[in-house]
Amino acid sequence: MTYARIPNFSQPVPARSDSPRTGRRRLSADGRYLNLPNEPVPGEIEPWQALTPIRPDTAHSRSLRFLDAAGELLAAIAIIGGGMVLTGLASLL
Repeated sequence: MTYARIPNFSQPVPARSDSPRTGRRRLSADGRYLNLPNEPVPGEIEPWQALTPIRPDTAHSRSLRFLDAAGELLAAIAIIGGGMVLTGLASLL
């Protein structure tokens, strides 16, 4: 009876290469993105710094923000209260 040859896992596996000259594998990424700068240029601004939002401070804009915050608070109370009621009902079963 012949057995299959057991590989020797204590030795490193030879790496395959697409280039026989260098022995290194070529990345499949686009060449334009391989050498990106990793440090910002001094004095250059980021895109998010180029625009500054201007929010008007009028009674109408304040009321909308208040209603938005009040609505979120009311929804949170309803969700938490509903969970408490459902937990109480489940304990009766």
